[in-house]
Amino acid sequence: MSVLATAPQNGGVDPYRGRSAGGGAGRGTPGVGGSIALAVIALVLAGGVYAVAIWTSFGQLVDQYVLDAVRSSSAVAHVPHLLTVDAVTDPKVWLVAAALAIAGSLIPGITGQSRICPTLGRTAVLLAFPPVVILVVRFLRDVVLPRPQLHDWIVETSNSAPSGHTAAVMSCVVVLIAAAPKWLRPVVIALGGTWASVIAFGLIADGWHRPSDVVMSVLIVIGLGALLPDPHAATAAPRGIGVFSVLAVVASVVATPLLVGQSYADTRQVVTAAGIAVVVGLALLVYRPCAYRLRRRVGRA
Repeated sequence: MSVLATAPQNGGVDPYRGRSAGGGAGRGTPGVGGSIALAVIALVLAGGVYAVAIWTSFGQLVDQYVLDAVRSSSAVAHVPHLLTVDAVTDPKVWLVAAALAIAGSLIPGITGQSRICPTLGRTAVLLAFPPVVILVVRFLRDVVLPRPQLHDWIVETSNSAPSGHTAAVMSCVVVLIAAAPKWLRPVVIALGGTWASVIAFGLIADGWHRPSDVVMSVLIVIGLGALLPDPHAATAAPRGIGVFSVLAVVASVVATPLLVGQSYADTRQVVTAAGIAVVVGLALLVYRPCAYRLRRRVGRA
């Protein structure tokens, strides 16, 4: 009779679970169940941030206090273009990111680890992710989520959550992590996390968004990004990848306030930048793209 193949292919590595045939643990690619769980947790947390920061008096007070403290002082030195809000809408930045994502996600197809058609499909999904996320976030902000005015002295009454710019940057970083080979992902976490954190800080410093807007967007992107396919699911994760990922987050958390401190003199601004880096770093640390496990029929018994 027909049976469903459960034995892993590709030299003992299950390409859909991202771990060894012997059931070894390892920091691999999660299956659909794990990805859905991560998505639900991240989206529920985003909803919690919205409920507390926007629908409670205390939440609005804290949100407004941080916003006023961070935007009270302008930059005292030049901020490199790549670290400013303007970089988010720079076509050159997006073209470079797209080229890197394409190059990384096509590696399995080129090296024979995956068939070319599924590889191209996964690449297309990764490229479509940022614009889709931006549209979803804008719809939530402009149509779905209201903002009550709980304090008369808060003059900005329109809803600004979640942040579209933060969603754009974070979705770009998430795609680059998914497209990168597993051994390279800690490097992408360090560089991408720092980049996203500095730009998210700039959105608050320039008065574009409140802190809760930024945090909500980070969580939404991680939640939706957990459902992205992993082009490198067939590749075993290198030993020690978890340690290197933690070190990458630490590097990002250290680098972000140092970079911000080069241009902003207020201690509150530097502390806020560090706080944003912690949120972004922890989010990227738990992030994994998904290995969609396909079942294939094999011979008859």
